[in-house]
Amino acid sequence: MPTITFSGLASGLDTASWIDALVSVKQLTVTSLQQTLESVEKKQSTVSELQTSFNSLRTAIEKLADSKFGGAMDLFANNSVTSSNEDIFTATVNQNAARLNYDIKVEKLATKTSVSSDKAVSAIANDDTKISDLGITEGKLTVYVDGVKQTINISKDDTVKDLRTRFAEAGVKAEIDSDGKLNLSAQNGTSQILVGATNDTSNLKSMLGLAKQEDGTYSSTSSLYQVAGTSKITTANIFSDGNGGTTTITKGTFTIGDAEFTINDNTTINSLISEINANKDAGATAYWDSANSKLVITSTVEGQSYVNIEAGTSNFTDVMGYTESEWAADGSLTKSALKTDNQTLGENAILYINGTQVISPTNTVTSELSRLDGVTINLKGVSTEEEPTTKLEVTQDTTKVKEALKSFVEEYNEVMTKLDELTATGGDLYGDTALNAIERSMRQMVTSSTGYGDDVYTLLSQIGVSTAAAGASVNADTSSLSLDEDALAKALAEDPDAVKKLIVGTTSQEGLLTKFENILDDALSTDGWFSTTTTSIQSEMTRYNDKISRAQTTVDNYRSRLEAQFQAMENTISQMQNSYSNLLNSAT
Repeated sequence: MPTITFSGLASGLDTASWIDALVSVKQLTVTSLQQTLESVEKKQSTVSELQTSFNSLRTAIEKLADSKFGGAMDLFANNSVTSSNEDIFTATVNQNAARLNYDIKVEKLATKTSVSSDKAVSAIANDDTKISDLGITEGKLTVYVDGVKQTINISKDDTVKDLRTRFAEAGVKAEIDSDGKLNLSAQNGTSQILVGATNDTSNLKSMLGLAKQEDGTYSSTSSLYQVAGTSKITTANIFSDGNGGTTTITKGTFTIGDAEFTINDNTTINSLISEINANKDAGATAYWDSANSKLVITSTVEGQSYVNIEAGTSNFTDVMGYTESEWAADGSLTKSALKTDNQTLGENAILYINGTQVISPTNTVTSELSRLDGVTINLKGVSTEEEPTTKLEVTQDTTKVKEALKSFVEEYNEVMTKLDELTATGGDLYGDTALNAIERSMRQMVTSSTGYGDDVYTLLSQIGVSTAAAGASVNADTSSLSLDEDALAKALAEDPDAVKKLIVGTTSQEGLLTKFENILDDALSTDGWFSTTTTSIQSEMTRYNDKISRAQTTVDNYRSRLEAQFQAMENTISQMQNSYSNLLNSAT
């Protein structure tokens, strides 16, 4: 525990200030060392930031240099494809495609198989059928009997019987025939009737397609059926048995494609359709044709293939007209067959590629069918006499090459700007000969020649990467690069392989950026400049921390000695004062 001292209690002198003044002189050594340490720490931070920039530059070069490995890494192998008329077809392409032009004629598009029963599956509406289930909305309907206006008010809860009654009250006879058509005539058999007015609010006339006949009566073009989208499928006797009677669909299962569906007491037409459309394994979509009372199923793929539909434990597919089955007395399925006559098969697509016929089961024509390696054609329309063929052109996609070179130029300029600042007089890395050598190597590399005079391109400036205008002589002292995108596009269009050789090289010859990558790899390696410099800086920081610790201990010990010496002086003075006081007291 440090000794507590009180300055000048005996002597009256400000000894604490004397001690602080004397110690502060010694503390200057510690302060100087701390300032030096801060400078070293700043240098470490500078080196770390510079290393990050070098890594970014290396990453930019890798995108180009790694093209030597081929495959997906080869930016020069990317292709693009165009169609002269995308209303006829579009196309996609990969690196395997040959860079050629093709004339394509589309004679026929592939269509999808459609499945529907050969007759209405719903029973004809009867007096108990709610008109809202027929799609008829509540409101008013106007009829004129011998010119006298009669208004029929329709409620959403009305049944067919209620509707017939209201027509009768207006003097109109309403009957539903065996085909489910609604027929209207004068109740007395002689009056003239007219149906509909502009201010009607019910859709009954338009929904049923009521039309006046030659004899003055009205008949609907649409039939009235008991089954609607909201109908529960297992409701008793709402479906037709196909022989003029009715039947009931049983609970159970059935299959479409590879998907099994279950019908229970709460399954409606709409809910079942939603399940089918949401199940990819079904390979089909469905909708309810209310006008003709049929469930229509359409395959999700084109071509001449049947939609697989199988009966399960429910008679649903039999009632819909998709299958013909035999059932045991206990309700179990004993035999079932697909009714193929109810399936309208899709058609294959027919096209001609440079005059050669290609038949495809789908509108997506893959390379296996077209024999165009790496090309997929997506048919959209049929060729016309005005435009009998559409051109498909496969060319090199230079977009990623341009982006990579642009990124290299930007990262190079950032690194060189930092190096110029750091190695200049007063810079954090001034006088570092090894770093100066690295900088010179990088600068020389972007301005040097491949050394192969037979190459189409021997300088980066010839493809638009230059310290001056593309193709001009290069001043090695110029610090930054620029990219002439027009010159690059021209070089890639004229000879993309020569551009790749200049940048990447071949199996026997390194490209300029591959050589540049080697410079960066050496600097960033475990025994490269960054690693050795960082290790040296960390050792230097350790040494200075040790020196600061030792120097601070020396200063602290010096303060302790001064405090002890001045305290001893104060004690001596205090003893002398006490002796003198005792002497005076004894004399008196």
